[in-house]
Amino acid sequence: MIASAAILLLSAALAQVPVPPPPPPPAPGAAGQPRDVVRRPEPTGSAVIRGRVVAADTGNPMRRANVSLQPVAPPQPLTPPPGGAPPGTVTTAVRLEVVQSGAPMGMARARTATTDAQGVFEFSGLPAGTYRVMASPGQYSPGYLSMAYGAKRPAGQGAFEPGATIEVADGQRFDKAAIALPRGGVISGRITDENGDPMARVQVYTLFFPPGSSRGSRMGAGAQTDDLGHFRLYGLNPGDYAVVAEARGPTFVPPNAPPETEDDKIGFMTTYYPGTPDEGTAQRVRARAGAETPGVEIRMMTGRLFRLSGIVSDSQGRPVARSNGQFIRRTANSTSSFGFTTDEQGRFAVRNIPPGTYRLVARNRQGPPGEGMQGDPGEMGSMPITVNSDLEGLFLMLSPGATVTGQVVFEQGPPQLPPGQQSFQMRVNGTPADPEAGMGIGPSPSATVTPDLTFTLRGLHGELLLRTGGPNMFLKSVTVGGRDVTDTGYEFKNGDQVILTMTTRTSTLEGMVTDAGGKPVTDAAILVFSDDKTAWRVNATRTRRGTADPTGKYRVAGLLPGRYYVIAAPRERLIVPSMGYDTSLFEQLVKEATPFVIGEDEQRQVDLKVLAAGGGL
Repeated sequence: MIASAAILLLSAALAQVPVPPPPPPPAPGAAGQPRDVVRRPEPTGSAVIRGRVVAADTGNPMRRANVSLQPVAPPQPLTPPPGGAPPGTVTTAVRLEVVQSGAPMGMARARTATTDAQGVFEFSGLPAGTYRVMASPGQYSPGYLSMAYGAKRPAGQGAFEPGATIEVADGQRFDKAAIALPRGGVISGRITDENGDPMARVQVYTLFFPPGSSRGSRMGAGAQTDDLGHFRLYGLNPGDYAVVAEARGPTFVPPNAPPETEDDKIGFMTTYYPGTPDEGTAQRVRARAGAETPGVEIRMMTGRLFRLSGIVSDSQGRPVARSNGQFIRRTANSTSSFGFTTDEQGRFAVRNIPPGTYRLVARNRQGPPGEGMQGDPGEMGSMPITVNSDLEGLFLMLSPGATVTGQVVFEQGPPQLPPGQQSFQMRVNGTPADPEAGMGIGPSPSATVTPDLTFTLRGLHGELLLRTGGPNMFLKSVTVGGRDVTDTGYEFKNGDQVILTMTTRTSTLEGMVTDAGGKPVTDAAILVFSDDKTAWRVNATRTRRGTADPTGKYRVAGLLPGRYYVIAAPRERLIVPSMGYDTSLFEQLVKEATPFVIGEDEQRQVDLKVLAAGGGL
């Protein structure tokens, strides 16, 4: 969680398994020849970081708390432009922190520890460097919230605050890493049926709404009502929530089940506080840190539920026995699903399905367990369905998906390998261009880039974006048959030849973030995005996220030449919803963002004023 909040979004991960070179072995150092990968030993040193985790409300030690230590690449200073910054320069600097388990040469790797009976933790044998420390409550203290050392607010709800860094020299001992975990908020209430009688075993959960946002995300653990219909949702970050109750009837249809009567087809609908099936009219409930918000009463709504049945076949038209599938419903703010398994004739049937728009998804994996997408991905199928009546005779044909081959090329020639690394370690990943359309299809396709910089991707379904990357190299373009599909999404076909062009000549945006009074803002989130509406995606190559450091400085690296917008805002205003930002959200951001143009191998300095905590996001 720390890494994902502190690092700029990159879609590619380095391969962890070395790829052996083909025989005969090339001469060491031969140009263009693959060489054995040398696994770097774990860096060690004599530095120590020690601290204590306590409960903020009582001061008592937090026993069995989980503590993580992450190495941080030291920040680079702001680069003054020639002749100094001109008057009125707008500066946004997103600080780039490289935090990864496979740390660069000389950096420690991530470590974890558990506090003792006194709440004490210790990391010893550390090499000199800069670190961040994060503490989370243990399994038996879920009412408390996670905090980073030096942070002003708890982690969670997508607005993670990285806190302060700890810099130690070899042999130095830092023993003041004190972290106080705040108690989360509580929302409690009662669920009743249409007659006002209490309902037991109803599932209750929350949707979190960032300040000023009409988009919510399902976060936090849910609860189940007791025999009196009571529920208690705890460990909530402060903020506004919609409270949702679901009382699902059984969806499985047993063999030779008797026909359903009209009474059988009336059931409980997903209901939002205070008692509406429409999430758009749900009333918000505010959770406060360390306090309880009681009296949330929800009367469940009833309505017509439906029965769905059909058959799943493979790409040859043969019934697929024992295939797992789902009916997935996506609303504006949440996702729910209803699963099924086909019988020996490939048939399935489900009941008690609420009305709505769904995606029917099924998969028939062929590869051995544990191989993931590196084995045979099997076949899968997906189709949209609108449910407003009973549906019979649904037919879903699975497909093995497309297989494509590709080549990674470097615009300026391959960059120099990091010390101790003797071949490029890269992976190519496919991610759904539309997150909603990709729901339920399983793991994304992925392939290792071989030493000759080629790759083969299998099992590609729907419109995808391809991503890869590595140290000091950035994806510039993805082309298929000369067509640029970098950020637009593309439905790949068998035999497609893909070219991934990498560049090492990218630009950097840096600067200071200040408030209306000119004081540095140390907890701002930064978003840089293209002025091209077709690239308004969280996972676009021209979208970068980051944070200001403890001095208010920021740095955004890896920018391709072009026209951009940049914005600095309180962290809670730039939370990424579960389905990502949509076009309407980017349109709102543009109204308050600062435009800029950047070239190749350029460093721009743009100082920004942080936006108000409210607003229209």
